[in-house]
Amino acid sequence: MMNDPFNQIVSVVIELGRLYSPGEINRIMKESGAVLHYDVYGFDRTEKGPIWQSETYIYVALFCEGEEVDAQESVDKIELQYPMATIGAEYISKFSDTTLNIASKFDSEVLLDGKAIDKEALVSHCESLITELMNEWGEEPGSQTLRILIEQNQ
Repeated sequence: MMNDPFNQIVSVVIELGRLYSPGEINRIMKESGAVLHYDVYGFDRTEKGPIWQSETYIYVALFCEGEEVDAQESVDKIELQYPMATIGAEYISKFSDTTLNIASKFDSEVLLDGKAIDKEALVSHCESLITELMNEWGEEPGSQTLRILIEQNQ
């Protein structure tokens, strides 16, 4: 995320290659473990975490022809967002696995900054951002102190 000293979000994109109907998207997202919250999908943690941590380990944004859309509309691109600063690092592998699983269901690749990426490279990217966080702020992802720092700097 540009100009974000806390590396709050790691964002990857899956270009679908064609238009998918809301029903197709719903089936594939639900098969992958997503929950539909009103009109957006997310992947929720299975256990309760500390109150300052995110309850969701992947937020999903849907797009059609470059515009963000709701779950009730057709989709040609999916963006998966990992809330790195506000959830523990133990979710990185789950984020990576889920992301690649979804991409495979669409017979597509996962793109980071426009370039195809595999699991090892995605995990490595996240680890490098954690290193930056720890070096700059002396805090690990998901810590209460980091959450306070983020809130104070918004």
